[in-house]
Amino acid sequence: MKREIVEKEIAAIGEALYRMLDDIYLMETLEQLTARIRKEPSPDTLRRALLAEYDRYLDYANIREWNRLVRVCEALRLVGWGEREPVEAIAEKWINGSYYSSLRTRTFHTIEGTAKGWSKRGDSFVIDDGRDPTDYGISSLAAQRNPLPKNPVRLVRSGNYQQSVQPFVDSLRELRERLDRDMRQERYGVDFDYLAFQCWFSHHDDPSPTVRYEYFHSEEDVPAHFAEPYYIRPRLQIGKLAKRGGQLKLEFTRHFTRQEGEFALEALKELFKRDLREIVAILEEKLKKKKLSYRTDLLKQDLETVLEQW
Repeated sequence: MKREIVEKEIAAIGEALYRMLDDIYLMETLEQLTARIRKEPSPDTLRRALLAEYDRYLDYANIREWNRLVRVCEALRLVGWGEREPVEAIAEKWINGSYYSSLRTRTFHTIEGTAKGWSKRGDSFVIDDGRDPTDYGISSLAAQRNPLPKNPVRLVRSGNYQQSVQPFVDSLRELRERLDRDMRQERYGVDFDYLAFQCWFSHHDDPSPTVRYEYFHSEEDVPAHFAEPYYIRPRLQIGKLAKRGGQLKLEFTRHFTRQEGEFALEALKELFKRDLREIVAILEEKLKKKKLSYRTDLLKQDLETVLEQW
Protein backbone atom coordinates (compact mmCIF):
# COMPACT_ATOMS: atom_id res chain seq x y z
CA MET A 1 0.00 0.00 0.00
CA LYS A 2 2.82 2.44 0.87
CA ARG A 3 4.49 1.92 -2.50
CA GLU A 4 1.20 2.58 -4.29
CA ILE A 5 0.89 5.90 -2.45
CA VAL A 6 4.47 6.80 -3.38
CA GLU A 7 3.78 5.96 -7.04
CA LYS A 8 0.77 8.29 -7.04
CA GLU A 9 2.83 11.08 -5.47
CA ILE A 10 5.52 10.75 -8.12
CA ALA A 11 2.95 10.59 -10.95
CA ALA A 12 1.35 13.76 -9.63
CA ILE A 13 4.66 15.57 -9.84
CA GLY A 14 4.74 15.18 -13.59
CA GLU A 15 6.09 13.06 -16.38
CA ALA A 16 9.06 15.38 -16.97
CA LEU A 17 10.34 14.85 -13.42
CA TYR A 18 9.75 11.13 -13.78
CA ARG A 19 12.18 11.21 -16.71
CA MET A 20 14.53 13.35 -14.68
CA LEU A 21 14.61 10.70 -11.95
CA ASP A 22 15.53 8.12 -14.57
CA ASP A 23 18.39 10.40 -15.63
CA ILE A 24 19.64 10.66 -12.05
CA TYR A 25 20.03 6.90 -11.81
CA LEU A 26 22.15 6.93 -14.98
CA MET A 27 24.62 9.57 -13.75
CA GLU A 28 27.98 7.90 -13.03
CA THR A 29 29.82 10.76 -11.31
CA LEU A 30 28.93 13.41 -8.76
CA GLU A 31 29.88 16.05 -11.30
CA GLN A 32 27.33 14.66 -13.76
CA LEU A 33 24.71 14.42 -11.03
CA THR A 34 25.34 18.00 -9.91
CA ALA A 35 25.12 19.33 -13.47
CA ARG A 36 21.87 17.46 -14.10
CA ILE A 37 20.25 18.73 -10.92
CA ARG A 38 21.23 22.32 -11.67
CA LYS A 39 19.21 22.16 -14.90
CA GLU A 40 15.95 21.74 -12.98
CA PRO A 41 14.01 25.03 -12.70
CA SER A 42 12.17 24.15 -9.47
CA PRO A 43 14.27 22.78 -6.59
CA ASP A 44 11.16 22.39 -4.41
CA THR A 45 9.41 20.20 -6.99
CA LEU A 46 12.57 18.19 -7.52
CA ARG A 47 12.90 17.70 -3.75
CA ARG A 48 9.34 16.34 -3.56
CA ALA A 49 10.13 13.83 -6.29
CA LEU A 50 13.37 12.75 -4.61
CA LEU A 51 11.71 12.37 -1.22
CA ALA A 52 9.04 10.19 -2.80
CA GLU A 53 11.81 8.01 -4.24
CA TYR A 54 13.51 7.97 -0.85
CA ASP A 55 10.31 6.66 0.76
CA ARG A 56 9.97 4.10 -2.02
CA TYR A 57 13.41 2.58 -1.40
CA LEU A 58 13.75 3.13 2.36
CA ASP A 59 12.90 -0.53 3.05
CA TYR A 60 15.31 -1.74 0.37
CA ALA A 61 15.29 -5.46 -0.38
CA ASN A 62 18.13 -5.93 -2.87
CA ILE A 63 21.26 -4.32 -4.28
CA ARG A 64 19.42 -2.57 -7.09
CA GLU A 65 17.13 -0.81 -4.62
CA TRP A 66 20.00 0.01 -2.26
CA ASN A 67 22.12 1.55 -5.02
CA ARG A 68 19.16 3.67 -6.10
CA LEU A 69 18.59 4.79 -2.51
CA VAL A 70 22.25 5.87 -2.35
CA ARG A 71 21.84 7.95 -5.50
CA VAL A 72 18.69 9.58 -4.09
CA CYS A 73 20.54 10.51 -0.88
CA GLU A 74 23.37 12.00 -2.96
CA ALA A 75 20.84 14.06 -4.95
CA LEU A 76 19.05 15.23 -1.79
CA ARG A 77 22.39 16.28 -0.31
CA LEU A 78 22.75 18.57 -3.35
CA VAL A 79 19.21 19.93 -3.57
CA GLY A 80 18.52 19.95 0.18
CA TRP A 81 16.30 17.82 2.39
CA GLY A 82 13.84 20.58 3.23
CA GLU A 83 12.09 19.84 6.53
CA ARG A 84 13.18 16.18 6.56
CA GLU A 85 16.20 15.17 8.62
CA PRO A 86 19.19 14.58 6.31
CA VAL A 87 20.69 11.11 6.27
CA GLU A 88 23.75 9.51 4.72
CA ALA A 89 23.77 6.15 2.91
CA ILE A 90 26.72 4.08 4.10
CA ALA A 91 28.00 0.72 2.86
CA GLU A 92 31.17 -0.66 4.40
CA LYS A 93 33.20 -3.82 4.79
CA TRP A 94 33.79 -4.64 8.44
CA ILE A 95 36.92 -6.15 9.92
CA ASN A 96 35.20 -9.57 9.92
CA GLY A 97 34.99 -9.40 6.12
CA SER A 98 31.21 -8.95 6.01
CA TYR A 99 29.42 -6.09 4.28
CA TYR A 100 26.84 -3.88 5.97
CA SER A 101 24.70 -0.94 4.87
CA SER A 102 22.59 1.60 6.72
CA LEU A 103 21.27 5.15 6.76
CA ARG A 104 22.75 7.43 9.42
CA THR A 105 22.13 10.97 10.61
CA ARG A 106 24.77 13.67 11.07
CA THR A 107 25.03 12.57 14.72
CA PHE A 108 25.88 8.98 13.69
CA HIS A 109 22.48 7.52 14.68
CA THR A 110 21.25 4.69 12.46
CA ILE A 111 17.74 5.06 11.06
CA GLU A 112 15.64 2.23 12.49
CA GLY A 113 15.24 -0.72 10.15
CA THR A 114 17.91 0.38 7.66
CA ALA A 115 20.92 -1.60 8.98
CA LYS A 116 21.37 -4.75 6.90
CA GLY A 117 24.07 -7.32 6.29
CA TRP A 118 25.05 -8.61 2.88
CA SER A 119 26.54 -11.80 1.44
CA LYS A 120 28.22 -12.44 -1.89
CA ARG A 121 26.03 -14.13 -4.51
CA GLY A 122 27.89 -14.83 -7.74
CA ASP A 123 29.30 -11.50 -8.88
CA SER A 124 26.79 -9.55 -6.82
CA PHE A 125 25.41 -9.25 -3.27
CA VAL A 126 22.17 -10.27 -1.56
CA ILE A 127 20.77 -9.11 1.80
CA ASP A 128 21.12 -11.69 4.56
CA ASP A 129 17.41 -11.62 5.46
CA GLY A 130 16.69 -13.78 2.40
CA ARG A 131 13.78 -11.65 1.15
CA ASP A 132 15.21 -11.38 -2.34
CA PRO A 133 17.88 -13.94 -3.30
CA THR A 134 18.04 -12.71 -6.91
CA ASP A 135 21.47 -12.14 -8.45
CA TYR A 136 21.03 -8.79 -10.20
CA GLY A 137 24.51 -8.85 -11.70
CA ILE A 138 25.49 -5.62 -9.93
CA SER A 139 29.06 -6.05 -8.78
CA SER A 140 29.44 -3.40 -6.07
CA LEU A 141 27.47 -1.86 -3.23
CA ALA A 142 27.21 1.89 -3.67
CA ALA A 143 28.08 4.26 -0.82
CA GLN A 144 27.32 7.96 -0.67
CA ARG A 145 30.10 10.04 -2.22
CA ASN A 146 29.06 13.42 -0.80
CA PRO A 147 28.71 12.59 2.91
CA LEU A 148 27.00 14.78 5.46
CA PRO A 149 29.33 17.06 7.43
CA LYS A 150 29.80 15.47 10.84
CA ASN A 151 31.59 16.18 14.11
CA PRO A 152 35.35 16.06 13.35
CA VAL A 153 36.41 15.30 16.96
CA ARG A 154 35.57 11.63 17.41
CA LEU A 155 36.26 9.86 20.69
CA VAL A 156 36.85 6.12 20.85
CA ARG A 157 37.81 4.00 23.86
CA SER A 158 39.21 0.54 24.49
CA GLY A 159 36.85 -2.24 25.53
CA ASN A 160 38.71 -3.02 28.75
CA TYR A 161 39.43 -0.55 31.51
CA GLN A 162 40.11 -0.51 35.22
CA GLN A 163 37.02 -0.27 37.41
CA SER A 164 37.98 3.10 38.86
CA VAL A 165 37.51 4.87 35.49
CA GLN A 166 33.88 3.82 35.04
CA PRO A 167 32.55 7.31 35.93
CA PHE A 168 35.02 8.83 33.45
CA VAL A 169 34.03 6.36 30.73
CA ASP A 170 30.38 7.32 31.28
CA SER A 171 31.35 10.98 31.08
CA LEU A 172 33.28 10.39 27.85
CA ARG A 173 30.12 8.94 26.32
CA GLU A 174 28.27 12.11 27.30
CA LEU A 175 31.04 14.27 25.81
CA ARG A 176 30.95 12.37 22.52
CA GLU A 177 27.18 12.92 22.30
CA ARG A 178 27.66 16.64 22.95
CA LEU A 179 30.36 16.88 20.29
CA ASP A 180 28.25 15.03 17.73
CA ARG A 181 25.29 17.29 18.45
CA ASP A 182 26.85 20.71 19.04
CA MET A 183 29.96 21.01 16.86
CA ARG A 184 29.27 23.18 13.79
CA GLN A 185 31.36 21.33 11.24
CA GLU A 186 29.80 23.20 8.30
CA ARG A 187 31.93 26.22 9.31
CA TYR A 188 35.35 24.58 9.27
CA GLY A 189 35.97 23.62 5.64
CA VAL A 190 36.27 20.53 3.48
CA ASP A 191 40.04 19.95 3.27
CA PHE A 192 40.02 17.80 6.44
CA ASP A 193 37.44 15.35 7.74
CA TYR A 194 38.09 14.13 11.28
CA LEU A 195 40.52 13.31 14.03
CA ALA A 196 40.07 10.04 15.88
CA PHE A 197 41.06 10.26 19.55
CA GLN A 198 41.39 6.78 21.02
CA CYS A 199 41.52 6.29 24.79
CA TRP A 200 43.28 3.17 26.04
CA PHE A 201 43.19 2.34 29.74
CA SER A 202 45.17 0.11 32.05
CA HIS A 203 43.06 -2.74 33.42
CA HIS A 204 44.95 -4.48 36.19
CA ASP A 205 41.71 -5.58 37.88
CA ASP A 206 40.04 -7.28 34.93
CA PRO A 207 37.99 -10.35 35.99
CA SER A 208 40.00 -12.41 33.52
CA PRO A 209 43.64 -12.74 34.64
CA THR A 210 44.78 -13.47 31.08
CA VAL A 211 44.00 -9.93 29.86
CA ARG A 212 45.24 -7.90 32.82
CA TYR A 213 47.97 -5.36 32.15
CA GLU A 214 49.02 -1.81 32.89
CA TYR A 215 50.42 1.03 30.82
CA PHE A 216 53.52 2.99 31.78
CA HIS A 217 54.83 5.95 29.83
CA SER A 218 58.50 5.04 30.35
CA GLU A 219 60.63 2.30 31.87
CA GLU A 220 61.57 4.68 34.68
CA ASP A 221 57.92 4.73 35.78
CA VAL A 222 57.80 0.96 36.37
CA PRO A 223 58.19 0.16 40.10
CA ALA A 224 61.13 -1.98 41.10
CA HIS A 225 60.41 -5.71 41.03
CA PHE A 226 57.06 -5.09 39.28
CA ALA A 227 55.85 -8.58 38.32
CA GLU A 228 52.53 -7.92 36.56
CA PRO A 229 52.11 -7.64 32.75
CA TYR A 230 52.68 -4.14 31.42
CA TYR A 231 53.40 -2.15 28.27
CA ILE A 232 55.51 0.94 27.74
CA ARG A 233 53.45 3.33 25.64
CA PRO A 234 53.76 7.09 25.13
CA ARG A 235 51.20 9.29 26.83
CA LEU A 236 50.09 10.52 23.43
CA GLN A 237 50.74 8.52 20.27
CA ILE A 238 50.35 10.60 17.11
CA GLY A 239 49.47 9.12 13.74
CA LYS A 240 49.89 10.56 10.26
CA LEU A 241 47.50 12.49 8.09
CA ALA A 242 46.05 9.77 5.91
CA LYS A 243 42.96 8.98 3.91
CA ARG A 244 40.48 6.28 4.90
CA GLY A 245 37.45 5.66 2.77
CA GLY A 246 38.16 8.84 0.86
CA GLN A 247 38.27 10.97 4.04
CA LEU A 248 41.36 12.69 5.44
CA LYS A 249 41.89 11.78 9.09
CA LEU A 250 44.44 12.08 11.87
CA GLU A 251 44.58 9.48 14.64
CA PHE A 252 45.74 9.96 18.23
CA THR A 253 45.95 7.36 20.99
CA ARG A 254 45.99 8.40 24.64
CA HIS A 255 47.37 5.73 27.01
CA PHE A 256 46.18 6.13 30.60
CA THR A 257 48.31 4.69 33.37
CA ARG A 258 46.77 2.98 36.38
CA GLN A 259 47.70 5.98 38.50
CA GLU A 260 45.90 8.38 36.14
CA GLY A 261 42.90 6.07 36.12
CA GLU A 262 42.65 6.43 39.89
CA PHE A 263 42.25 10.23 39.72
CA ALA A 264 38.94 11.70 40.82
CA LEU A 265 36.45 12.30 38.01
CA GLU A 266 36.88 16.07 37.81
CA ALA A 267 40.67 15.75 37.81
CA LEU A 268 40.49 13.23 34.96
CA LYS A 269 38.15 15.50 33.00
CA GLU A 270 40.54 18.44 33.37
CA LEU A 271 43.42 16.23 32.25
CA PHE A 272 41.42 15.13 29.22
CA LYS A 273 40.49 18.71 28.30
CA ARG A 274 44.19 19.56 28.17
CA ASP A 275 44.75 16.52 25.97
CA LEU A 276 42.04 17.63 23.56
CA ARG A 277 43.45 21.14 23.30
CA GLU A 278 46.90 19.68 22.65
CA ILE A 279 45.77 17.43 19.81
CA VAL A 280 43.85 20.23 18.11
CA ALA A 281 47.03 22.34 18.23
CA ILE A 282 48.96 19.45 16.66
CA LEU A 283 46.27 19.09 13.99
CA GLU A 284 46.47 22.81 13.22
CA GLU A 285 50.23 22.62 12.70
CA LYS A 286 50.02 19.57 10.45
CA LEU A 287 47.32 21.16 8.28
CA LYS A 288 49.41 24.34 7.93
CA LYS A 289 52.42 22.31 6.76
CA LYS A 290 50.24 20.65 4.13
CA LYS A 291 48.76 24.06 3.17
CA LEU A 292 45.25 22.73 3.68
CA SER A 293 42.43 25.18 4.19
CA TYR A 294 40.59 24.31 7.40
CA ARG A 295 39.30 26.70 10.10
CA THR A 296 40.80 25.15 13.20
CA ASP A 297 40.23 28.49 14.93
CA LEU A 298 36.47 28.01 14.57
CA LEU A 299 36.76 24.36 15.56
CA LYS A 300 38.57 25.43 18.75
CA GLN A 301 35.86 27.97 19.57
CA ASP A 302 33.12 25.37 19.30
CA LEU A 303 35.17 22.78 21.18
CA GLU A 304 35.72 25.17 24.08
CA THR A 305 31.98 25.85 24.26
CA VAL A 306 31.27 22.13 24.44
CA LEU A 307 33.97 21.55 27.07
CA GLU A 308 32.61 24.36 29.25
CA GLN A 309 29.22 22.60 29.30
CA TRP A 310 30.72 19.12 29.91
